[in-house]
Amino acid sequence: MSDPLVTFDSAWSIIGRTHWDTTYNGVNWAALRAELRPKAAAATTTGELRAVLSDMVARLKQSHFSIIPREIADATGTGSGTGSGGAPAPDRSGSIGAEVRYLDGSIVMAQIDRDGPAARAGVQTGWRVQSVNGCPMSARLSRMPKEPDARREALTAYAIATQALAGAVGDSATVVFADERGRDRTIRVARAPEPGVVAKFGNLPAMNAQLSFDRVTSAGKTVGIIRFNIWMPILSPQFDAAVDALRDADAIVLDIRGNFGGVGGMSMGIAGHFFDSTRTIGTMIQRGATLKFVANPRRVNTRSQGVSPYAGPLAIVVDELSISTTEIFAGGMQALGRAQVFGVQTSGQALPSVPERLPNGDILYHAIADFVNPFGKPLEGAGVTPDRVVPLTRQALLQGRDPALDAAIAWAVVQKGRR
Repeated sequence: MSDPLVTFDSAWSIIGRTHWDTTYNGVNWAALRAELRPKAAAATTTGELRAVLSDMVARLKQSHFSIIPREIADATGTGSGTGSGGAPAPDRSGSIGAEVRYLDGSIVMAQIDRDGPAARAGVQTGWRVQSVNGCPMSARLSRMPKEPDARREALTAYAIATQALAGAVGDSATVVFADERGRDRTIRVARAPEPGVVAKFGNLPAMNAQLSFDRVTSAGKTVGIIRFNIWMPILSPQFDAAVDALRDADAIVLDIRGNFGGVGGMSMGIAGHFFDSTRTIGTMIQRGATLKFVANPRRVNTRSQGVSPYAGPLAIVVDELSISTTEIFAGGMQALGRAQVFGVQTSGQALPSVPERLPNGDILYHAIADFVNPFGKPLEGAGVTPDRVVPLTRQALLQGRDPALDAAIAWAVVQKGRR
């Protein structure tokens, strides 16, 4: 291990000069260095040093501060698990093709890919995950730290369950589910590559980016639905193409539940599809500087033809796993009255941030700014409160319903009828 103090001092200094709040959210930054530096000096392993660094950033009690081990940051995302040092990251590039949510203290299948392994194995939405490869899910969840914020608890539970279900492509997971009648069903599910394309941003770990869209008909109206899981530039052309394909729809719904964020600036380009004049969807506030997130109307389509921005009703569906750029976008569109928001309160982790490589190879992920909506309201902490709160329930999933999406579609249809 390289000199731990070099890495500690580097991390402390980076935050010291880039944190937008010179009070460091009430933390005496100099005193914290004096307290933790001796512990860093005494670290004899990479794990011990990471614990000290993690303690330091946790004292700020703000989102987007973390230490990402170099073996995870350098993994290719294609299953190689190649690292620049230390133990290789476990191969978790394979998925069973399903999304989970934490409902009433348990992990429930919330969405199943139509053509994925879980669907082929007969898994149904609403089924509760009892165990994975013999390890009870309840035991995994019992190790979660006490968290007063239910949104943070849901995020931690989601991460635990997703890690448990993921593995190498080609391997299988033996999962015991509780079905709609409470009966245990033991199903062996093969893991397949995650759909989408691998996207890498800076020093952050690789992620699979995916976007899909379709049309539904309700009460004689056509509603286009666009879903995407992350804000990565590689998806921008796909989003533009989706809007082109849905330009004649009576309304559009953006389903950005479970979207963890990404490149903040992308929110301006997406918002431009839905405004006919230049609008500011929010402001990033750094130390001594501000940056307005301005959405300019998108007046050219993917074939370089002149078009008008989409003017029909727009609904946005969010949940507690809608994070960061997703909140910046949804909060701005809601505040400006351009969209109605459905679902449940978002995560409240909306601080613009950047990754920086530390001398030991790990990544310091740190926030560099606060973010406020067009009327100066911070999004960190509170997040976005939907215009219509529609929580997800296991009973609805068992019945094949999606209450928040259904409500968004119903609203959009009514709005179109009034125009």
